[in-house]
Amino acid sequence: MNKYLKVIVFNLLIFFGLINFSSADENEVNPSIQYDEIYDPIEPVNRAMLEFNFVIDDVVIRPVIKTYKSIAPEPLEKGVSNFFGNLREPIRAVAFVFQGEFLKSLNSTGRFALNTITSLGTFDLASRIGMTKNETDIGLTLAKGGISSGPYLVLPIIGPSNLRDFSGDIVEFFIDPVSNNLPNRAYLSIGDGLNARAEVDEEIDLIRESSSDRYEMLKSIYYQNRNSQIEEDFVQNLPTPKIYIE
Repeated sequence: MNKYLKVIVFNLLIFFGLINFSSADENEVNPSIQYDEIYDPIEPVNRAMLEFNFVIDDVVIRPVIKTYKSIAPEPLEKGVSNFFGNLREPIRAVAFVFQGEFLKSLNSTGRFALNTITSLGTFDLASRIGMTKNETDIGLTLAKGGISSGPYLVLPIIGPSNLRDFSGDIVEFFIDPVSNNLPNRAYLSIGDGLNARAEVDEEIDLIRESSSDRYEMLKSIYYQNRNSQIEEDFVQNLPTPKIYIE
């Protein structure tokens, strides 16, 4: 499983997203990166919301996920995951334009076109021929622009986020060039969220079984994963070192 999948995703749509943060020392090492620092001024509210989310997960979401994973063959799960991942490519393309990464934007556009035409996105042919998927989102774009993460938030159903990334999610909702033009978008969003939740099902079970403070654990995982994405983006965009042989 992709290590960044333990994110939240999840910005998205993930019931227990995972992303965001770093220390002051790291900021000194790479001052051009807007790392995320944990700022949690409304912790009591966030804790209450997390417990609410766990109740909803117990009663509604988890049973659906367990049933799906028990009856769906692995190729079907992979195809569903690819399908929803492919729907994210247009947003990645737009985000890369905002970042000035035009070649990556073209790559995301090409990936979406190829995978959609050949399999409606259920098979990642683009990766097989060398068109590597590059992860990004509007929240990461804002981080690259120097926007701080703001306060930590636990959103109803969506889960861990922060003010910057939640704002990025709202922007994505309105600028998505594909999903905005598809029928039954609400059902697609629900399906995307359930798929994302299914992909981190094992990790969520481990957190449930842990004797540690699951609020602090989820918050830490969220920020560590988000900073991993920020760090990876920084490293990928470093200039290639030149080697001189005397």
